Amino acid sequence: MRIGIDFGTTNSSVARAHRSGEVDLARFPSGGDLTDAYRSLLYLEQITELGRKTVKSWTGPEGIEHYLLAENKGRLIQSLKSFLASRSLKSTEVFGRRTRLEDLIARIVKDLREKAGRQFGMEIRSAVVGRPVHFVGAEDAAGDDYAQTRLAEAFRIAGFESVQFEMEPVAAAHYYESTLDHDELILIGDFGGGTSDFSLVQVGPTIRRRGRTPEDLLGNAGVGIAGDAFDAKIVRKLVSPALGAGTQLRSMDKILPVPIWYTRNWNAGIIFRC
Repeated sequence: MRIGIDFGTTNSSVARAHRSGEVDLARFPSGGDLTDAYRSLLYLEQITELGRKTVKSWTGPEGIEHYLLAENKGRLIQSLKSFLASRSLKSTEVFGRRTRLEDLIARIVKDLREKAGRQFGMEIRSAVVGRPVHFVGAEDAAGDDYAQTRLAEAFRIAGFESVQFEMEPVAAAHYYESTLDHDELILIGDFGGGTSDFSLVQVGPTIRRRGRTPEDLLGNAGVGIAGDAFDAKIVRKLVSPALGAGTQLRSMDKILPVPIWYTRNWNAGIIFRC
């Protein structure tokens, strides 16, 4: 059996592939139901117990539930994957303590590994993990390699002993190929929260019988523009004006423009926001 993991900018999923070709998707509790799309987010809250301050954290659907129920909101962090290629963003301050990006991602991945493992009745220590053709912010191959190295480190911290990476659109091509009874040349589009990726791939029974070769992948391309970018535009054009963007305020006897930082924090909307 093999384990496949899609750690996405917005959602993540875990699958188990049997030798027979049958595939099981891990399902996670969410709002009284089950979901196979685990939100890739982390919620942290500072709690005082017996006079001492401690930080507790939850991920995925649990993180959302705790955030919504909290009277004093803690730290809700999303879209961490979008910052893997950034050489300037190494860490952030969480309740007075510097925390690396890799450690924040590892907290989410650790829950994915353990919860899926309990459901499958096995300890998960190795996996095939999807990655975008080009990570958000990566300007060249070196940037993509840097981002993948950081992602691999996060998986190591989360308890994985072996991780093999595969391009996300190529993984999608494998699934489509399993449904075919004839050969095709296909264009795969993968529209995620952080990136949009495309691959031109030869697929079909012939390729399955002889085994896939590098020549079957005719080309890959990707851009760091996807769901988050569209969300940001909606916030900038619709939400921010409702919060005062482009308007003025009175301070004592002066009329001043509403500070840019106020609406800019909302426009970011993805990481390191309380």
